[in-house]
Amino acid sequence: MRERYRYSKTVILLFLMVLCFPLSSLISQESSGDTGNGISDSTENSNNSDNTEPPVDRRKEVLLYGIDDQVKTVLADLQKDKIAKYNELLKNVYEDTRNTDIREGIFRLWDDTSYKEGLSFARKELENVINDEDYNPSTVQAAIAFIADQEDTESLPLLYKLVSERNTRLAAASVRAIGKIPPDSVSDGDSSGKEAELLERLNNEDPIAEDDLVAALILTLGELGYKPAADELVEIVEDSGGSPGHRRLACISLGKIGRSEDFEIVERLYYESEDATLRSYALAGLAEFPDHDISQTLIQALKRDSFWKIRVTAAEKLSGMKAEGINELLQYKASNDPVPQVRIASLKALGASGEDEDENFTYLTDFFKNNKNGADLRLACLSVLVDNEIPGTIEAVNTVMDELWEKDEGRFLEFICRDLSLSNWKDLAPLYERMLTHSNWLLQIYGIRGIRRNDILSLEGKIENLDKDGVDSRVRREVNTGS
Repeated sequence: MRERYRYSKTVILLFLMVLCFPLSSLISQESSGDTGNGISDSTENSNNSDNTEPPVDRRKEVLLYGIDDQVKTVLADLQKDKIAKYNELLKNVYEDTRNTDIREGIFRLWDDTSYKEGLSFARKELENVINDEDYNPSTVQAAIAFIADQEDTESLPLLYKLVSERNTRLAAASVRAIGKIPPDSVSDGDSSGKEAELLERLNNEDPIAEDDLVAALILTLGELGYKPAADELVEIVEDSGGSPGHRRLACISLGKIGRSEDFEIVERLYYESEDATLRSYALAGLAEFPDHDISQTLIQALKRDSFWKIRVTAAEKLSGMKAEGINELLQYKASNDPVPQVRIASLKALGASGEDEDENFTYLTDFFKNNKNGADLRLACLSVLVDNEIPGTIEAVNTVMDELWEKDEGRFLEFICRDLSLSNWKDLAPLYERMLTHSNWLLQIYGIRGIRRNDILSLEGKIENLDKDGVDSRVRREVNTGS
């Protein structure tokens, strides 16, 4: 009786196992066969089948269907790497959302990637303010910044209308944008022009209550070179009890307007003021006057002044100047000044010295290769080399890559590749190609991004070759769905 019970129980268990095991699995196992060691070929077949499926673009999915926080994260990543691939899609995202952070993020990305088609959306934000429709001030400010950076002359009429806006934050942002956009024609004292409206508003505003707006008006009137504003700016400069910030900006604007009679006023401020920051602005203003050579003043400032901001200003203004001893002084300061900001400013000035300055170019490539210089300074020097497309840059970077290829001390090679991937210089193609061969997946991705950012079609095939078994999945994802 007990044996019959055990037999019945066994039969029932076998029956249940057959019911629970899918018939398709049995067929699959039988058709694929056994390899002889108990492992079927079904797994390999499954992987091969997966490889034939089109890659999933996770970023695109999030932008289309993700929650707001996910979309903001993707936008931040796109902006960090200046990826333009999704700009067209973002027009739909912009129209579908009312989230101000997302809209601002879209404007910032469009700005970073110079996406001109996005300007119509920015103009619409300005029109909403003018027409007293629903708007968010922060989003409008992001739109204005986008318009200004892209120097969109079509937006100038809208910006001038916003100058009289009750929201003085928007008015100030509009004024600053006007100063950044080259006008269709330069006014030379024509009080009927729009510049006259800016001067009138400067005269009517309370400099204490509307500090930002007044500062924007001072700076923009100088950017526009509007001579009738000079008398008002002189009063601001000479008002020792006035806003220090306004006095500093007025020095710059007087220099850009360039009346000869104002030079001595700013010069006296530079030599006599006890406010070191004001002196640095006065020095910058002196450098703007078109009819005065202040190269010797700048040389002495960089050489001797104890205040580091004045040395920075002097180095910046010496950029591109031709005078005896400038290059040697800039090289000395780049190597020895105790303040990093002064050293970086000197490196930038050397990079802008012109095509005939081989000695400066050799100095810069050697500076970058020298591992005794700090990482931040070397990366700043790399930026100077690339931005100015300086001869010898490729060789210098290859030398540093050789040193760090097997052991990346302090992740310096990673930072180099990251910065190069954000550069716009097709001649860097050999470096991008080399990145593809490194064992580090992140460096491979930087190589892919650099190639695609610069549209180097000759290397696209090498990118496609990375889409194969054994390559890191993150690299394959970048190959298929990257920028």
